[in-house]
Amino acid sequence: MTPTPATDSAAPSPEPAACRAAHAGGSHRPGSAPVGALPRRVLLRRAGALAAAVAATAACGVRLGEGSPASLPTVPAQEAMRDALARQTTLIGSTADVVARSGGQQSAQADAIAVAARTQLEALGGVWDPWATPVPTTYETVSPAPSAAADADVDDLVSALTDGLGQARAAAAACEDAATARLYAALAVAWSLQARTLNADAVEVSGRDASALAEALPGVLLAAYDATRYALEEVAARSSDEARTRAEADVVYTKAVISASLALGGEDTRLAAYAAPTQAADSATSLDVTWARQAWLRVEETELAQVAPAGGEATEAAIDAALYAAERARAWGAAADDPLPGYSA
Repeated sequence: MTPTPATDSAAPSPEPAACRAAHAGGSHRPGSAPVGALPRRVLLRRAGALAAAVAATAACGVRLGEGSPASLPTVPAQEAMRDALARQTTLIGSTADVVARSGGQQSAQADAIAVAARTQLEALGGVWDPWATPVPTTYETVSPAPSAAADADVDDLVSALTDGLGQARAAAAACEDAATARLYAALAVAWSLQARTLNADAVEVSGRDASALAEALPGVLLAAYDATRYALEEVAARSSDEARTRAEADVVYTKAVISASLALGGEDTRLAAYAAPTQAADSATSLDVTWARQAWLRVEETELAQVAPAGGEATEAAIDAALYAAERARAWGAAADDPLPGYSA
């Protein structure tokens, strides 16, 4: 029996709605295999849906064989971008697994990165495999998903993460689907934080340049910055030494962003006061430190939640600002290790 290519079994991607409808008859089970393995996309065909799927797929520019059972579909640019990130996620997970098993000094951090990679790969939809079963060598196919060398080390893992965050930044800035752009932006921040966990010099953290702000912040984001400003002013007033210096620096940064945004107009969503948390993160953490952590993590999440389709430089600025906020939360003792910060499917 001649195998047939799974031309309409691509995983969810930032394609237009009509394109996604072409794949609605199938399901993909990303994450059902280890990160180092190739997740299979097996189409569960439904009677009566084939004609609609063919019509919608044709509208998306996908070839359905054109006379040869071995020809693969033409992959849209947005799907190719998604698949490239899924492949990089697979490499990161595979490399992290090798480093974790080495028992070295940073094996625990590498293990956490491997676990996060499985969540990230699932969110991306897995690596595309056009064939459900092995095929003759004469058939057109795709390259296997990348995997780490048996002797991969921490430097290799940092390299994989920094390569990936560059890809994710570019993808987020160019992606025309809002939810997918936010996913890519979350990946960029998560991989940046993971790389800095292994090597503090791996990624530069700059934050928002208030003097370069070109348009007013969205109301919800302005409120997040103002709530952080308020919280850190309160914390600074009750702190001393290093904690007070840190809080005062945080206030200076947030005030600059707020002032620059207000000067550009937009909705003023600031409040006269903001409530402090009523319960500390744990018995060893004060309410003030808990407040500082929560405030900065809220800024990180809100920055990423505001990422817009095809945002270009604005998206990259949001990624920089979210990364800075996460590092400020870390400075106050937060883990800031969410696999996809600020993202919900």
